[in-house]
Amino acid sequence: MTLETRLRLPEIEQRVCDLASEQLAMPRSKVSPGARLIEDLDCDSLDLVELIAECEETFGVTLPNAPRDPVYKSVFTRRSFRLADLAELIYLRQGMEAEKPVGRKQWRRAESQPAPMDLLPFSQLDGVWDPSSDGHRGLFEELAADGPAWPRRRRTDGMRCVLLSGGEVEIGCESNIAFPDEGPVHTVELDPFLIDAELVSTAAYCRFLNSTGESNPVTLADWFLLRPGDDRQAHMLIERDEAGWRPLVGAETWPMILVSWHGANAYSLWANGHDWSDYRDEHSSPVGCFLPSEAQWEYAARGPRFQEFPWGGEEPTPDRMRFARHRRSLSYEARTLPLAAVNERLGMSPFGLHHMAGNVWQWCRDWHDASFYKQADARGRNPVNRERTGTRSERGGSWIGPAELCRSSYRRGRNPLARGRCLGFRCVGVAAAPGARA
Repeated sequence: MTLETRLRLPEIEQRVCDLASEQLAMPRSKVSPGARLIEDLDCDSLDLVELIAECEETFGVTLPNAPRDPVYKSVFTRRSFRLADLAELIYLRQGMEAEKPVGRKQWRRAESQPAPMDLLPFSQLDGVWDPSSDGHRGLFEELAADGPAWPRRRRTDGMRCVLLSGGEVEIGCESNIAFPDEGPVHTVELDPFLIDAELVSTAAYCRFLNSTGESNPVTLADWFLLRPGDDRQAHMLIERDEAGWRPLVGAETWPMILVSWHGANAYSLWANGHDWSDYRDEHSSPVGCFLPSEAQWEYAARGPRFQEFPWGGEEPTPDRMRFARHRRSLSYEARTLPLAAVNERLGMSPFGLHHMAGNVWQWCRDWHDASFYKQADARGRNPVNRERTGTRSERGGSWIGPAELCRSSYRRGRNPLARGRCLGFRCVGVAAAPGARA
């Protein structure tokens, strides 16, 4: 299944319900996405295999019964398995097939071919989040610890999150390539925290919009809507129809761009289960923002000690990160923007985070101050610059600019209402002990 034919989660859920109704000979009115296959539909093992086989053929995917992908495995092994969970497995497998499933009524026994080396499975969700169905499970589900990039998955949006241990972390740069605002090098103490493995995608941002039901044009203008006549309208990657917000076809796995700091922060609050209405974070409250601080971001990008880029000091190349793609006088349509998918293995940090250099700039929590690293507050525990300066920090560089701007210590700021075709975000979260209900 190609990006051009990628189905949305709600569409898959409804078709799975249709198939279950047919396979189990039950009235369609009694079959819903929240129905549990065993408890509610009285589905035995043979029924389940038959239903999975029918789903494989209908959607052109394979559903391995011994999955290696930790995200897929976590869904596959959920207790009280629901039709919505089966639909989520199909959603996750879109575009991951190297060959077609075998004939009707045969659940594949062989593993499908692995995804290309430059991609990991796309785990972020579209559709609508129903907290009543997931709230009792906690905000995060634990994933198999196959590597540093797979410890948690956030239920609100399907985002993989990495647990960073914190501790004493070196921040800043004083080499001959550094600008004055990057120094002095100093050590800070960071508490453990969760951080998104990927940039927030257009699919997930539409899920946020559809889940909150927010339609106030003033609020949406604060977040991402552009003024009439703004030429960037041609590059908006999401649109609204009678069913709600949805990404442009083919852009579902791209980062959400043209989003203000306010729009990014509102999402960060919603994704972490908090009231998003105070998205301006006017009073810098402890739970007023779940965007990474500059210190958290820099540590997550390169590790606890200085290195120029996430992978070290070697020169950037196109196979390492997305940068310097723009050429003078080159124009774009929305679908021709040279963005990399959020799950593409570019700009990879030592912790397995994608796009910690290049692709799009990322909003941070701090108010930007070029002199902040020289101040005592920058050396405190979990430092955040809370003094209003009129601009919010952004880090990471983008597909437009040169490699120099993608260095892990490079700093700059932008008006919190600014939008950019090379500006997106990722979230952080509160760390919880393994097994805890976060």
